[in-house]
Amino acid sequence: MHVVVLLVALAAHAIAQSNPARPPLTSDCSDWRDCRQLALGAAERGEFEAFHDLAWRAVQKGPAKDPSLMLMLARAQSLSGRPHDALVMLLRLAEMGVASDAATNEDFSRTRQLPGWPEAEARIAAMTTRTVTAAPAAPTVATPPPPAAARPTPEPAPATVSVVTLPAASTGVRFSMQPFEISGLAYDVVSSRFVMGDRLGRKLVEVDERSNKAIDLVRADSAGFLDVTAVAVDQKRGDLWVGSGAGDGTAHLHKLQLLSGRPLRAFDVAANGAPVQLADIALGPNGTVFVLDRTAPQLLMLRPGATAVEPWLRIDGQDATSVAPANDDRTAFVAHGAGISRIDLRARTSSPLAVPNGISLQRLERIRWQDNALVAIQHDEDGGRRILRLGLNARGTAIAQVTRLEATPPPGKLLFVTIADDELLYIVSEEQDSVAYRVPLK
Repeated sequence: MHVVVLLVALAAHAIAQSNPARPPLTSDCSDWRDCRQLALGAAERGEFEAFHDLAWRAVQKGPAKDPSLMLMLARAQSLSGRPHDALVMLLRLAEMGVASDAATNEDFSRTRQLPGWPEAEARIAAMTTRTVTAAPAAPTVATPPPPAAARPTPEPAPATVSVVTLPAASTGVRFSMQPFEISGLAYDVVSSRFVMGDRLGRKLVEVDERSNKAIDLVRADSAGFLDVTAVAVDQKRGDLWVGSGAGDGTAHLHKLQLLSGRPLRAFDVAANGAPVQLADIALGPNGTVFVLDRTAPQLLMLRPGATAVEPWLRIDGQDATSVAPANDDRTAFVAHGAGISRIDLRARTSSPLAVPNGISLQRLERIRWQDNALVAIQHDEDGGRRILRLGLNARGTAIAQVTRLEATPPPGKLLFVTIADDELLYIVSEEQDSVAYRVPLK
């Protein structure tokens, strides 16, 4: 009997030696550095599906738009059988001016087999060269602003308007979905899909760039949507945020899982019993959700870890349309009928953004923050739209430069335009179909 027990123990020891403990699963990876290390370990073992999942988690948890993490994810996408996703990521990196070895690295062999690779390779080379050789901007040293009481009113300067032609839109994604009333639009870089709010249907619809099919992502019966009014993607944390409301002034903020659309939580948006109409939602760099109420108008916030949306500040101006938090967690901007207000989030104060003489900021439809500037979509008097980049001074109190971004308008009736990260998103109606376009802003 003792001999048998000894043999069993020796066999168990041999099995343990030949099968060392596996590394933690994706769910055990709490920090982006740990996720990256686990991802690279999975790649070395040839476990490419785990490599993809861990690389994606590292991108979610790590610094926003980190080139090394994005390149690792592109490699994982190619190795795990997602060559088109890898191609999209490589193009995105090229737009940021980041070169890669995708043309020679064996890990990208599947991506190089795609029919569109030769054209994409040329675009990557052109974009990378253009961005890298561009003259760098002169460094600026930010100085702390004086106390609010001593802060002088910025003097408007004469307008200096330049014109920049944007690159051509990427190939449109054609889909059929009628009738619907689009009320929100975002783009998920990781899964290469458009996410749209359908006000009439009280649902979210996704359009995959690879399949050109529109399918319902989540409906009111599972998520509790009222009329969908706004959509925003938090790519870093893998969340999808949706605003919805009803005619009686009731409004909700919904948190969903980005990939699956699974509802996670809903928050009532209340303003001391007053009716609320959600005009826009936007994400701050630390995960704060900014909610803009058109009725008051006022700015509301859902801070990380909070259990309720809290009113933050009344806005001086009617017809509020859009909110854009800056990347410093201290400042936000709100577009309304009279122009743009600069919000000091810590002091809870609002002041008009100074505008150069000869520049009108009326009829702004959407604003978003990009590289110490606001990118704005503005209605023309003739019913068209123009795209403006409003460069700010070092203190962010005045517009120092105005650039008009010229984009070739897609054919058909323009249904919706918004800004997501560094891209302009269009939805256009063409006869029986709709088409979604992406245009890089730089």
